Amino acid sequence: MFKYTARMFCWHTSVKMQRITSLLKLWAQYSIVKSCLIIYDNIDISKFPKLITFLKETGDGYQAKKSKILTKNEIDRFLSSTDDKGIFVGLILGIAGACRTDELINLTVDDIEDVGPSLIVKIPNTKTKIPRIFVVTDVGNMLELFRKYLSIRPPHVKHKRLFLYYKAGKCSSTSWQEYHGKNS
Repeated sequence: MFKYTARMFCWHTSVKMQRITSLLKLWAQYSIVKSCLIIYDNIDISKFPKLITFLKETGDGYQAKKSKILTKNEIDRFLSSTDDKGIFVGLILGIAGACRTDELINLTVDDIEDVGPSLIVKIPNTKTKIPRIFVVTDVGNMLELFRKYLSIRPPHVKHKRLFLYYKAGKCSSTSWQEYHGKNS
């Protein structure tokens, strides 16, 4: 039977480093090799301290990429460049409730209660399986935008999803049955 050693894995890792540009990719590769060896050969390479030390030393000086953050001016420019009220409503609800994309897409008209000076939004189906409730208060004209969006909703829509597919500012007669998906 072939004997695996920490020195062999350090050599293999140094060869891989010549082709792998990111430290995260290297750790992902380590994880794959570790899982395969545990499954097929019943060898746990996480118990090779020299290998772990080598991997950690390889990452010295690694700088993670920072995510770009939109500025207030960029958000204002984006909002002023569109007339689609659905984008405004999605943005308001998404930011106020820290909603995931799927949570926004699956919102229904019944999940939102207009109580005058605020909206009570219920997210029944979340990724964590714990329903959540949040309140949107009227800052600027946010609630007015939401009410305008609901007022242009055609009365003959058969489903209760909040976001519909609008074309040229209105729900056309051919698309009234369609609703916004993740990529539309």
